[in-house]
Parts: sequence; C-alpha cells; structure tokens
Amino acid sequence: MNNKFITLDCDDDVVLLQKDTFKVSRLKELVREEICRKWESHGAYDYSIQKANTSIYEFFKKISVSQQKLKIDEIRFNLIVDCQILKISGKGWHKGKLKIQIEISNITTNKYKLCFEFCPDEASESESPLDDIRKMIQAT
Repeated sequence: MNNKFITLDCDDDVVLLQKDTFKVSRLKELVREEICRKWESHGAYDYSIQKANTSIYEFFKKISVSQQKLKIDEIRFNLIVDCQILKISGKGWHKGKLKIQIEISNITTNKYKLCFEFCPDEASESESPLDDIRKMIQAT
C-alpha cells in the first residue's frame, strides 16, 4: 500500500466490499442512514444511573471530569476497510483500502458529514516516479 489516499469524488464509481458492490453515492447513503439510526436511537450504558437507555448522543452530552461538565460539539471517526474500486475513468478493478471519515456535529446544520477516500495497494503506472524519465527517453 502506498498510503496516498484519494478522495472519491465521482458518485458513479463502484466499491466492492467483500461480496457486495455499491456505487459510491449509494454506499454514502447507506452509511449515513446507519449512523443516524445508531447515533439517535441505540443506547449506551450510563454508569452514573446504571441504565442502558441513554442514546449515544445523550451519553456524550453528559460527559464530565470531576465537577466540570464537558460540552462536546463534534466527534470524528475514521474507519479503514479492505475493498476494490472500479473507477469510471479507470482501467478495471483496483485493490486497496477505503477510508470512511465520519464527522458528527452538534453545531452545524449538516449534522452528519461523510468523506470516502481510497488508497490503492499498488501505485498505478501513471503515479510512478519514473514516468518523467520514461517521457524523456521517448522524446529522444
């Protein structure tokens, strides 16, 4: 892996996760729906009241250190999974890593932000540092 993540801007590119394929636009939609559902409705165990009925959102609103209450305005998560990408402008499937960046904010109107990035396991020929040398040789 070359560790160079590229933002997936084209919603028509295709992502293969294990046995399931999705257009980038549909995968973003499904991830957003799942985050909303889990963030708003699923409970987190609240040790202060010995209950699991607190939503994750409410749980984070109540964080305190000693006597000081901490207001959390934004939480970020990064997930990295193995995948394959079929880019509309590319040449076949490329194996690599999909990074899903999730930002949950209580201070903006867009509460859930997603960003998908891809890092190929192997650099494509057009990304090779030898490309400049090849062009010079061909020009002579």
